[in-house]
Amino acid sequence: MKTNATWLNRWRAGVAGVMALAPAALAQTPPPDYGFDWSTIGDVGNAPYMGLDPQGQPLNRGSVPYVYRMAKMEITTAQWMEYVNTFSTQSDALTFFADPSYWGATPDFNYSGPGRRWRLRSVPNAGLYPVSGITWREAAEYCNWLHNGKQPTLASIASGAYDTSTFINLPGNTYGDQAARSPGARFFIPTLDEWLKAMHYDPNRNGPGRGGWWLYSNASDVGPIPGPPGVGTTSAAYIPDPVFDPFGAWNIPLGSYPTTLSPWGMLDASGGASEWLENWYDWATPPNRWRLFDGAHAGGGPDFLVVDEAGQIGATPPIFGDFNGLRIASIPSPASLWLVLSTLVLIRRRP
Repeated sequence: MKTNATWLNRWRAGVAGVMALAPAALAQTPPPDYGFDWSTIGDVGNAPYMGLDPQGQPLNRGSVPYVYRMAKMEITTAQWMEYVNTFSTQSDALTFFADPSYWGATPDFNYSGPGRRWRLRSVPNAGLYPVSGITWREAAEYCNWLHNGKQPTLASIASGAYDTSTFINLPGNTYGDQAARSPGARFFIPTLDEWLKAMHYDPNRNGPGRGGWWLYSNASDVGPIPGPPGVGTTSAAYIPDPVFDPFGAWNIPLGSYPTTLSPWGMLDASGGASEWLENWYDWATPPNRWRLFDGAHAGGGPDFLVVDEAGQIGATPPIFGDFNGLRIASIPSPASLWLVLSTLVLIRRRP
């Protein structure tokens, strides 16, 4: 029987990558699901995306040498409200704790304090509204909270995935924030490589087992179409009425475009909120000035749709919320690790 050497080498690399990660992940308690719908991202050691970056150079990013998992949907209003209410009701000093600029919640005026409590707006599916306008630092603290088991203490958001003692503003509009997640982080902001792979890389792009890249996150080289659900395929660049409803796209619940999926099953990579990434914008000098984000946000002008292309990336300081939200990434559960390994073995045994 003839053997395809390239495929065999990739299979061996995949097994090695899974086994390299497996002992550490299997040695600890599996991370909880916390109600997220997860996709396990495999195809270890995939080829990077070599399309052009914002500077016109080959991006050469998106290769990930380990298995990880990512939530299929951004953080929803219901999920963020649980987090905010855990702390905003503890004292008046925390009244404005992690307060987004737009989401599906409103103050609960039946609550008399301390601080403030939120409730869902009285509209259908308010709990699935996107969460927009959170800072990178707030996203990092949310990851800490998940990492520490959703404990209702300020210590639970101070460290774990990210050390908030490093969140210092420095001269020259730069920041001392920890560059990357701490070793052992169980929930975290995805890196540029992790995000790109989950949104644009297809392990079967060129046929079974022959991976490749799509220009857009809808498993296509043609971008999604702005419009309401059932008409368009993204809420990005969609403005229901420029005069009477200029921000109406933010009232479209996440998951409203169920057929617009990345190859790994990611929803709303285009539309909803733009999504924070872990990396600094390293084309800048000094590099610790802006954090990356990706994905065109709901509403806005058509020119911003360019951000949906695989090589295009946005950036803003970590203390600004802008139109940004969060999609959680995590280590895989032991069960999903063994599933990936078993799949690799089954593929290898095929004649």
